Amino acid sequence: MNKETTNPGYINKNKQMNFGRTEEQGIDHGQWFYTIECQNCNFKFKANGTDIWQRKCSNCQGGQP
Repeated sequence: MNKETTNPGYINKNKQMNFGRTEEQGIDHGQWFYTIECQNCNFKFKANGTDIWQRKCSNCQGGQP
């Protein structure tokens, strides 16, 4: 299992899978946005690299939009 949160394929404890880094700078200092997909409902969203480990789906888990 891939344990690095910023590596594609990482799945956090809330069943959110990292699909890799985008070319868009994130909103945290020195961060990039990553494409994340909910494994429960297949909703895709972006997250800062520092947030991947804890993100929840905004569509079905009440996470940040």
